[in-house]
Amino acid sequence: MILGANHLSYSTVNDTSWKHRSIVGAELAPKIGAMKDAYAAIGRAVVAAQLFETTLIPIFEFFKMHTKPGYLEKTAGYVSAGAFKVPIKSIVNILSEHGDIAPDLEERLTAYAEDRHILIHRWIQQHGWPADEDVNGFVPIIDLANRVNQEARDLTRLFVGYILKFATPDGAEIEPDDRKLKIAEMFKRVHVRE
Repeated sequence: MILGANHLSYSTVNDTSWKHRSIVGAELAPKIGAMKDAYAAIGRAVVAAQLFETTLIPIFEFFKMHTKPGYLEKTAGYVSAGAFKVPIKSIVNILSEHGDIAPDLEERLTAYAEDRHILIHRWIQQHGWPADEDVNGFVPIIDLANRVNQEARDLTRLFVGYILKFATPDGAEIEPDDRKLKIAEMFKRVHVRE
């Protein structure tokens, strides 16, 4: 049986003998590895993105509870299920409209959201999809997936670290009024080492 130059084949010299079996597909293994690497990188990026976004939404809601008059009472301190459907770009736009985000953090979150959106929703539309054995074709996909993964992880650490430091009683030893200021300025300061 011969399936093609890059596929598994075996000799039919003696139908009952496996002695003549040969694997022509061995050449294909490294090439398929690139495809598997791409799928693994995309999977890691998707999980990291979901973790970041699942972290950012309640943090943004917490921020609004402390900065938007009446919001705490309106929500009773809870995050609605609908809040998790708000895209990052919408959060950035809301913060930007009110002057509540540092320009470099706005740029960073916008770039992250765009990269994530291309990877998950538009890659095939914009770039097509490489053949399974096209090792070089998978390189840009893996690069983008790794960038989304790393940025999502870094942003998660930034925001969680900031909240743990300034929004919990066990956080930094600071005065209550200073703590309120730190929360009000969260999106201006989260990326600045203090």
